[in-house]
Amino acid sequence: MTAPSLAMERTALAWRRTSLAATVCALLFAHEATTDSRRMVVLPLAAATVALLLACVGWLRGHALDRGHAGISDRPVATTTVAVAILAFIAVLSVLFNG
Repeated sequence: MTAPSLAMERTALAWRRTSLAATVCALLFAHEATTDSRRMVVLPLAAATVALLLACVGWLRGHALDRGHAGISDRPVATTTVAVAILAFIAVLSVLFNG
């Protein structure tokens, strides 16, 4: 294997880890929304939706890199950044409203 293909493989694995972590976060947010007896279930459900979007982006990008489609595109990175920022904002709102 050449150095660029190893770099693509490492990057694909990183995107897969991001996807897996986002899926676990989405499941935890969904669990919080279904087991919480409080009225505020919108925030965990919104966070779960954003986390699932992030999981899909990560999986698609990792799969594309596995197939050798490196493609110079900032869209997956920008989408990931926005998704993480939205999750952080939802987490702060959740603490403020439920805390």
